[in-house]
Amino acid sequence: MFRTIFTSSLLLVSLNVFSQKTFHVDDFINNSENSLENSKNVKNIKINKNENDLFNKGFLPEVSLNFSFPSYNRSITEITQPDGTYAFKESNSANSKVSLSVSQKIPFTGGKLTISNSLNRLDLFGDTQNSTSYSASWLGFNLSQPLTFFNAMKWDKKIQDAKFEYNTIIDIRNRIGIKKKAIKHYFELLRIKNEESLLVKRIEATNKYKKYIFRLIKAGKAIASDSIDVELKLLNEQKNLRFLDKSEILKIQSVNTFFKEELFNKTDSMAIPTTNIALKELNFYINNYLDVYNIVEKNNLLSYEKNIKQLERNRFYAATLSIGAGFNNTSDKYTTVFQNPNESQNFSIALNFPVLDFGKKRMELELTRTQYDVEILNLEQEKTLNIERISLLHEEINDLQYSLGLENLRTNLLRIKLNRMEMLLYAQKILFQDYAETEDLFFKSLNEKTNLTQNIYNKCLELEETTLTEIIKNEN
Repeated sequence: MFRTIFTSSLLLVSLNVFSQKTFHVDDFINNSENSLENSKNVKNIKINKNENDLFNKGFLPEVSLNFSFPSYNRSITEITQPDGTYAFKESNSANSKVSLSVSQKIPFTGGKLTISNSLNRLDLFGDTQNSTSYSASWLGFNLSQPLTFFNAMKWDKKIQDAKFEYNTIIDIRNRIGIKKKAIKHYFELLRIKNEESLLVKRIEATNKYKKYIFRLIKAGKAIASDSIDVELKLLNEQKNLRFLDKSEILKIQSVNTFFKEELFNKTDSMAIPTTNIALKELNFYINNYLDVYNIVEKNNLLSYEKNIKQLERNRFYAATLSIGAGFNNTSDKYTTVFQNPNESQNFSIALNFPVLDFGKKRMELELTRTQYDVEILNLEQEKTLNIERISLLHEEINDLQYSLGLENLRTNLLRIKLNRMEMLLYAQKILFQDYAETEDLFFKSLNEKTNLTQNIYNKCLELEETTLTEIIKNEN
């Protein structure tokens, strides 16, 4: 009874320790969220959002409160007296100030409105004088407006919006790149696991035939040299299995490093991914790419367009209008400084005319226009190449799926042929070399199916990166 319980407990422990888990490609894709690359991409997404929010906050009112308590100044002045001698007079002052200002950008015109008020206290003290005075600016308005009909704020807003959309595209492509790395790890490990599994089966089959041929030799129905090819094949397979085992250990370490956890164990198995990928019409992917292209085009061209427009407006003159009004007063007493205010207004236009710049502005404008034209040509060339690439990828994916279907038929036929040849081999009606060649063709066909499946996934990921259209979806 004790032995039965002990044996059952040992069996349960062994099953828990060596329990297998079957991984699918979706498991690698989903767990890629824990990878270092994805952590970096999440930070970049946060940076992009914060930069955009920070820029938009620049259009909100800016409120500032400033204090100065006090600003002390001491000076000694030389004074000539009536008798021609000199005397030195010491004067001391302390100035305290508090001010509040609110400024607001005006995006529609490119100007800026500022509202401010302040209170000052001046203390004079020394050998012969002691006095205190107050001055206040109750309310001051000031408007600053460029008169070149160029709104830099409006352009900066357009550029920032385009940059935010472009960075969003980069974030999506980074996620696709991370998915591509996860799938690459999956297929590399899958290929090793499959080759190892197939090699174990080949060794089992070779050992089985080895025992059979030895029985024939012992019975005098075969000669000793008939076992040489079997022995050589078995030695070669055992050598390859040893190297595959080491490759598997290294690859598992690489996979777990990528996912930053002990995700995969040597006893785990892997499923061959399905390729039930239903591609849509070619125009669907081209139209999606054109939407992406428009975002890239705006991001690349708006800065040039802003510079060209600014150079055109400021080519002959630059002007800024400043208008202000306010109420202020001075008094010896704090209680009366806010009574009977004095009004003040100001109006000014600042003009700047380049009299002689040796054609610098004209050359700068011409240079910027040329750079703009070159960028347009580069974008057009990139668009043409990517559309051709999309068409080629679309065709290649369909061709690879067709080839995979043919390879499935070929594998099935080779399996049937191999089973029949195995019976003929044991009946001593064919040579072992003929059987081994067919066996090689069968296992190569199995590997080719894995290669074709990986190529389909790779081409789909390339199409995803170009069009930002999800093609490889979760199978679960």
